[in-house]
Amino acid sequence: MSTHPAPDAFLADAEPVRLADTLDYFHAGGKPRAEWRVGAEFEKFALDRRTGRAISYGEPGGVRDILQALARRYGWQPHHEGDHLTSLSRDGCVISLEPGGQVEFSTPPLLHLADMARELYRHRDELRAVVDPSQVIWVAAGLTPFARVEGIPLGPRRRHAVMAEYLPSHSPTALTMMKATASTQAAFDYADEADAVTKFTVALKLGPLFNALLLNGAYRHGEPSGWASYRGRVWQGMDPDRSGPLVALLDHGLSFESYRDYLLDVPMLFLFRDGDYRPAGGRSFRDYLTHGIGGRYPTPAEWELHLTTVFPDVRLKNFLEVRGADATPPALALGVPAFWKGLLYDPTTLADAAAIACTIAPDDLPRLCESVSRHGLNATYVGRSVRFWTTALLDLAARGLVNQHASDEVSYLDPLREVASLETSQHAAQLTRDAVLASLEY
Repeated sequence: MSTHPAPDAFLADAEPVRLADTLDYFHAGGKPRAEWRVGAEFEKFALDRRTGRAISYGEPGGVRDILQALARRYGWQPHHEGDHLTSLSRDGCVISLEPGGQVEFSTPPLLHLADMARELYRHRDELRAVVDPSQVIWVAAGLTPFARVEGIPLGPRRRHAVMAEYLPSHSPTALTMMKATASTQAAFDYADEADAVTKFTVALKLGPLFNALLLNGAYRHGEPSGWASYRGRVWQGMDPDRSGPLVALLDHGLSFESYRDYLLDVPMLFLFRDGDYRPAGGRSFRDYLTHGIGGRYPTPAEWELHLTTVFPDVRLKNFLEVRGADATPPALALGVPAFWKGLLYDPTTLADAAAIACTIAPDDLPRLCESVSRHGLNATYVGRSVRFWTTALLDLAARGLVNQHASDEVSYLDPLREVASLETSQHAAQLTRDAVLASLEY
């Protein structure tokens, strides 16, 4: 789902997007229930097993060589940006390169989670097969546990280079977010505006409670960070123009129009000119739409590109992305699409989830996110432990899957239930490097 329009879509002679088109884009995403599917993105790090160092893109045996090996051995179609191999595709699945060399695996929209699991485990097995396991270990974690961000080279994608120039002036943790964090994300369809708004609100408000089950970034620079997941700390320091819990939108009434207006006023990260990403100079999309830049006006593809440059925990495109969970190994990671499918795709369960979400005031969300990132399941909300809330939400999601005649998918929640049942703290103990890496192995 983390795809970007092909360069041809940005041609200067493309029909400019109109203000009305920016709103119609979201309405056009509505689908009948029979066409609803689930997609997911799973990120992980390639690390040096001996040191925990992040494997870079261009080094011998690095990420570029790994992508090339996957293409040669397993029939993946390579895709390049200039001379650089940056993604692979096969049967609707995509393997792509994140800024610090993180490898992301994206599934196509799927009806059955068993198909997603099969593709994910196949991907994991192929990754393991193309590296020397005595040298390279695949690790899924919210934060790379040993490397310092200044020691992680930026990958070759021009998009990422422009982001790395702009974001640090607006966020002290931008480069850490880009190069040292990883997540699991899931994507969902909606019927119409009312359905999208309900699902968006439920996922945004209940996300911090659910994500407590996935906190997986307690180590920083090889030491316990004091946070159940330091990734949460990183995101709290991100550019407020384009991240955070969207408190103002929730306060004033979420709608397609209010979300569109938020996007119109977010400074653009880049323009696409002559086959290259270029800085946008902080111009808003609204300004570009109204006055143009250099005699050009935005195309529909540039609107779609702009939508990918905001980073809230829930993001609206012509589908809904739920983005807040730390990266985890596959068994836990598959619980992310299973949980949200159970909550969001059954109308009765969605109504019950919405009733719980109504008890969470928008102004409470920043504090809740921080508390969960620090204390995990041991955090509290309105006098009850987050562990209590997650257990209740897991029960609700299981009921939602059963109501969708997907009882076989309830088992994907079992690893999450095991986490919820643990009475030990989610804060890290002092472990050896080998023990830390083994606990995070993908």
